[in-house]
Order: sequence, then structure tokens, then C-alpha cells
Amino acid sequence: MILIFFLVASCDSKTKSDLQEREKVLVQKERKFAQKEAEYEALLNMRDSLRLTKSKLLIIDTIVQRWPDSISGQWNSRLVCRSSNCNSYVIGDQRNEHWVFFADSTGLFVRATSHNKNIQLFKGTLQGNQIILSKLLNRDTEQMAKIQINLEMLGSKIIKGTQIIQTKADCEANFSVELTPNEK
Repeated sequence: MILIFFLVASCDSKTKSDLQEREKVLVQKERKFAQKEAEYEALLNMRDSLRLTKSKLLIIDTIVQRWPDSISGQWNSRLVCRSSNCNSYVIGDQRNEHWVFFADSTGLFVRATSHNKNIQLFKGTLQGNQIILSKLLNRDTEQMAKIQINLEMLGSKIIKGTQIIQTKADCEANFSVELTPNEK
């Protein structure tokens, strides 16, 4: 009986030491698992922040305006004076200019060149198929004419509208404007 008692007692202590060893291994595995879980959470947070940053960049990119492909680029213009109370503009006067529609990070613009020397810069806005241009004044020049141009897309090959020139001397001239793409 005593022998059986010692065998049972020794088996019991061996079982306890095996259980303790297994518990230690299990605790170590739980620590490793908790560590991996923390890394996983950190990766998820990083992914979410990258997605948020990417979506913010997409929003910023959509705020920057660009001319549609059908408008962007070079156009030939024909302007005809329709009415005027100015000495420098006579009804029937015609002008031919070269216009370039372009955009940068500050907005939409049009550069108008006449005979490769007279350059005017216009700030543009686009509302549907309506284009509104306002002349940007150069502080260095004495010319204080206000020029407003209202255009409408009539298809991919023609833009028509009006140009109104007003000066400080209560002079106003109205021109019809017709733009056709510069075919090169």
C-alpha cells in the first residue's frame, strides 16, 4: 500500500509539474499573441490613416479646377464691335486674337494675344457651359479698362458670346465674340 501511495504521490507531483510547465508555455503564447494583436491593431490604424489621407488628397484634387478638354488649349477669336460710345472703338471694328485657355493651382485663365504683342490675361470661371472671364489688371500700366467676357459653348468647335469694355471715362463698347479651335 505504501508503495502505491508513493507512486500515486510521485505521479501527482509529476502531473503538477507538467501542468505548471504547460501553464508557463501557455502564458508565453498568450503574451506573443497579445503582442501580435497589438501589432495588428497598429497596422489597422496605419491603414485607416493612410486611407483618410488619400481621401483628403482626392478631395483637395477635386477642388482644383481645370478647363474641360473640349475648352483647354488654343483658340482663334474674332471680335466685332456691335455698339460703342467711345472714340477709340467704332461700330463694325474687327479684331482677331489668339486665345489660350489654361489652368494652374490658382485657377482658370485665358491669355489673349493680338499680333504677337498685345497680351491680356483673364481670370475665368466655368458654370455648366457658361464661361465668364474678367480681365486681370496690371498694376504697372495706366490702362484702367474693365473687360468682362461672357461666353457659351455651342459645341466642341465653337464658342460665342459678348465682350464689354468699360473705361473710367464712362466709355463702353460691346463686342460679339466667336472662338474656333486653333487647328494645327
